[in-house]
Amino acid sequence: MSPPNPFPDSGLAQGPAKAFRFCPRCGVAEPRIERGGRVLRCEHCGFLFFFNSATAAGAFVFHQGQLILCIRAKDPGQGMWDLPGGFIEFGETVEDGLRREIQEELNIATSDYRYLMSAPNDYFYAGVPYKTTDLFYICRAAHVHGLKAADDVADYCLIAPADLDPGRLAFASARAAAAALQDWLRHHAP
Repeated sequence: MSPPNPFPDSGLAQGPAKAFRFCPRCGVAEPRIERGGRVLRCEHCGFLFFFNSATAAGAFVFHQGQLILCIRAKDPGQGMWDLPGGFIEFGETVEDGLRREIQEELNIATSDYRYLMSAPNDYFYAGVPYKTTDLFYICRAAHVHGLKAADDVADYCLIAPADLDPGRLAFASARAAAAALQDWLRHHAP
């Protein structure tokens, strides 16, 4: 028997499938949605499309023993804490995409990446529910002299790891990662 899912569905079970009211190939109305919203099938032209999870990554960035957190500029979760990171683009490794996102959001270079955990997430943006698989890392920023909020980050804060309040994080996956980080810190120095 499987253990209960620690990431209950937030009402987005169909993922983005419901946003497709017409076949992307031939334009026929209401293509069939199958397999719990994971497959779009057009019976008119035979088009078949699989909705897969999008890959995103976030990092617990340490600088001199403190964590650098972002404050979200936009919904979902506007005004809440977030980890620097974002969606991985085609052709990128997760680590390269995460480095790029951190550079875009905070204008800092990071290194010493260590994988922490992954978790499913629901990301509702511009009226479309995206199912994501979020990967979380721990890394370092040796220098922060150019640190500034940019892109979709309104501001940032540096906090002691003990002051990390998971309830202030915008996403369930990041809250789970914060718990994993606290466990990791019991056995490792930041």
